[in-house]
Amino acid sequence: METEPQVLIAGAGPSGLVLALILRRSGVHVRIIDKEPAHRPGSRGSGVQARTLELYAQLGLYPQIAACGAEIPNIALYKPGKENLTPQKEFRLTERAEATPGMPYPNALNIPQDVHEAVLRGALVGLGCTVELGVELTKFSQHSDGVRATLKHADGTEEVAEAAWLVGADGAHSVVRKGLGLNFLGETHEEQEMLIGDIEVDGVSPGLWHMWADPPRTMVPPQRDARLQALHHAGPFTRDEFVETFYEVTQRTDITFGRATWLSRYRPNMRMVDQMRAGRVFVAGDAAHCHSPAGGQGLNSSVQDAANLAWKLALVINHHAPDTLLDTYAEERLRVIAQMLELTTALYQSTFAALRLKQQLDADTGPTGTRRNGAELSMLGVNYSGSSIIAEDRGAGPAPAYAPNVAEAGIRAAYRAPEAPGLVVLDTAAGAKKETSLFEVFDVALHTVLLFSAPSAELSGLRRPRGLPSGTSQIVQILPDSIDTSSLEAEGVDIVLHDAKGHAYVSYGVGPGETVLVVVRPDGVVGTVQRVSAEEAVAGVKGYFTKIFG
Repeated sequence: METEPQVLIAGAGPSGLVLALILRRSGVHVRIIDKEPAHRPGSRGSGVQARTLELYAQLGLYPQIAACGAEIPNIALYKPGKENLTPQKEFRLTERAEATPGMPYPNALNIPQDVHEAVLRGALVGLGCTVELGVELTKFSQHSDGVRATLKHADGTEEVAEAAWLVGADGAHSVVRKGLGLNFLGETHEEQEMLIGDIEVDGVSPGLWHMWADPPRTMVPPQRDARLQALHHAGPFTRDEFVETFYEVTQRTDITFGRATWLSRYRPNMRMVDQMRAGRVFVAGDAAHCHSPAGGQGLNSSVQDAANLAWKLALVINHHAPDTLLDTYAEERLRVIAQMLELTTALYQSTFAALRLKQQLDADTGPTGTRRNGAELSMLGVNYSGSSIIAEDRGAGPAPAYAPNVAEAGIRAAYRAPEAPGLVVLDTAAGAKKETSLFEVFDVALHTVLLFSAPSAELSGLRRPRGLPSGTSQIVQILPDSIDTSSLEAEGVDIVLHDAKGHAYVSYGVGPGETVLVVVRPDGVVGTVQRVSAEEAVAGVKGYFTKIFG
């Protein structure tokens, strides 16, 4: 471990772990600590949305993550009563979307958070970084060159540690946020306390979430964990009290329970900071925003915080970009978080209003107001339109932070870069052709310049934009499927790909004979799209990189 890491991360949940992963991939020395003496058990935030899955694909972790979960199950709703052994209705919380070449993971996965975090920790260990457990940040101060932090270890000893930068990913009760004196605006629903936990359950069909509603109480025991959500609950909460309440609500004593592996209280919190940086200190994840569990946006938004901050912080640490680039972290993320809170709060309120009123189900949906378009929650339409470092399409106009239908409308600056499978890597030196995809080519430590064009001597200026700092970008030429690649060689670019199945040109909206330049940021967001003449395209790409590197 470095005695003076470049970045100290307080908190080893998903946001802290992803931040550490990307920084390490960028060559930054990281120290990540967590005050808990052992890794936290429990399903907690188990919904992993499509945009997060795409990030994991770009990190090379999608197979491991996907192997730990399955698509969000249907909900089986029962009437209370020992005779009601079959559900009254079965429904999905969101519409299921079909995968396409450009959107390969359109549906959320249900992955217990403790298993999810274990995959991220394993990847981090592979990069030479281990989470330090039982180490609590108690206070910190800033100076011109870094941050001085006081750390309390599990044995009671204190350590004064130095780092160039500090990131607080330390949860809703964040020491970092409080130490910075940041406002945490919003509300807490004290009257709607939820009791949640993981309890072994037997006697219900696997592959479903089972629900019995007796407002204001709602019982939901899925496959792995039995969840109790109890409004107006007071007093202690034990495993036996959960079982007793379950039998009282459902009258289903044929369902039995084993040991409780994790129990917790939860009060719906809808809050966010009004800034995410103060000098050399940042907040991310739950330290910066908390919300209701409705819609499964919390963990995913936290991961996207980390993805947005990490590449910018790495460029500044590696002396490739000015310090002012870090101000765009809050500029881009606060707008998204604010709209996300509106969405999840409205969904939460409509869901629990429906349950309290005992509104009936129609043939295809859940309780009135609870069914949502999956695209709205997938985060695929999250964008940074209006950002000062995005060179947006001419005449595109402003867009909401969540624009769920734009994912189907081709390529656009400020939005996610689509996937494209079936690409063939042309490597004449190796004498072999390997199939790959854009998500495999994208690098969380590099900008990727995609050059859609046929081979042409006149395009030499497009192939290698000059003046970019070494080690900050890769140039990828994508040839149309109609090109004969038998005698081609890569010149002036890092990678040449043949779009043998035509998916890249379709996903990126490039027509026959067109020359298009697309710059993809390390976080998978499109920085600029240039469809004009070769000379203007080069100027446009240079203009974008000027915003980043100064």
